[in-house]
Amino acid sequence: MHPPYQPVPRFYIERITIATLCKESMALHWHDPGSQQSYMARVWPLDVAEENGAEWLLARSETGESVRIRLDLIRNFPTPMK
Repeated sequence: MHPPYQPVPRFYIERITIATLCKESMALHWHDPGSQQSYMARVWPLDVAEENGAEWLLARSETGESVRIRLDLIRNFPTPMK
């Protein structure tokens, strides 16, 4: 069971969009409440989807697997650079 969704700053969506368009990877750390596991992995963002009032990162892992991460569960989201 997932905890209630906590809205994330808009720069999360902007940063994911830039990474998607530039085909760049992101090294992320996130928690999965369903399995009670934390993950650290490099992923390649593909899209952001909204489902049941929560926003999800859809990405591909280093091994080519599809990854779906709820944005508010990412613990180390990269900050915007200028």
